[in-house]
Amino acid sequence: MKKNNYGPSSRQLKVGENLRKAISSIMQNHTFHNSLIDKASILITEVKVSPDLSNASVFISTLGGLNNSPDLITALNNSYKPLIGPLTRELKLRRAPKLNFILDDSFERQVYIDNLIKDAKNNR
Repeated sequence: MKKNNYGPSSRQLKVGENLRKAISSIMQNHTFHNSLIDKASILITEVKVSPDLSNASVFISTLGGLNNSPDLITALNNSYKPLIGPLTRELKLRRAPKLNFILDDSFERQVYIDNLIKDAKNNR
């Protein structure tokens, strides 16, 4: 029987959620020695893992949308290597996936869409 390849497997979803929890926990207790990262209140909103579990896209946002900048993403992508050791130990992985931090702008897009709908209703 041929399996359809629509969406992530249950294993990818499980590893992604475990990574999200572990990265959040580790980042709370880790100092990056980078003022941009250390001062930001970073929320890990989602982690999507590749089918071979070698890459992970880590979607982040900051509390209140403050410091949501390309500079923060660049700093995180350049400074995540100290997280690898604790991450592999906590999740009991042979190899941690390569992390790629991405700004999650879904909240801002949702507000924008809500405002468009509200304006359309008001202008009838």
